[in-house]
Amino acid sequence: MVNGRWYRFSLNICSDLEQLFIYPFKLSHSCFEIKEKRRREGVVGGGKPGSTKGESSVVESKLVGIMDVLGLVRIRVRRGINLAVRDTLSSDPYCVVSCSNQKVKTKVVRGNCNPVWNEELTIYIKDFDSPIVLSVYDKDTFTVDDSMGSAQIDIDPLIKCLKLGLQSLPEGTKVERVHPTKENCLAEESSIVWTKGGKMIQDMILKLNDVESGQVQLQIEWIEIPGCKGLRA
Repeated sequence: MVNGRWYRFSLNICSDLEQLFIYPFKLSHSCFEIKEKRRREGVVGGGKPGSTKGESSVVESKLVGIMDVLGLVRIRVRRGINLAVRDTLSSDPYCVVSCSNQKVKTKVVRGNCNPVWNEELTIYIKDFDSPIVLSVYDKDTFTVDDSMGSAQIDIDPLIKCLKLGLQSLPEGTKVERVHPTKENCLAEESSIVWTKGGKMIQDMILKLNDVESGQVQLQIEWIEIPGCKGLRA
């Protein structure tokens, strides 16, 4: 017999972890610990309708899926620079960040080709081969939103620096400088910096492609999820 209280607890944890992909926070239990405890409690699939035994397999599936995640990328979208005009004299721009089947977006800034967003967008990463694309659009009321260009966010340099396993560097230390190349969308040199609390962040300005003008300033940060694969994968 599956303990109903434990089933409800597991379901709540799954819900919390799903929210973690958008609003990250620390949990006291890792995914592995939750799954292992459920195994010891004898929570398995199957069971009669109306029992928590069969429903618990849904929780199991969600936990297994979450454990396939490598981590999160937090993207702080700062501002747009000289974005293209798509309305009469200006544009109503917003950003969309997409990766695999995920899409998150900023607010719309009305009538401004140099908008300030200062918003945090968070996506989860299941493999490092899936491109992260930032696209800018002009919000229209009665027609399809106009494209204002796009650029790929390259997280590889940041990941490589994190895998070095550096410890206790002075705050503000520049760990790596990344130069613009044909393989990235950088408008200028970008720096990976050691910050307070032992974190690394990368500030960058991306040049938008397939548009007459426009750049977007942003910052990226890698976030580990307790109990999941992480950078060791």
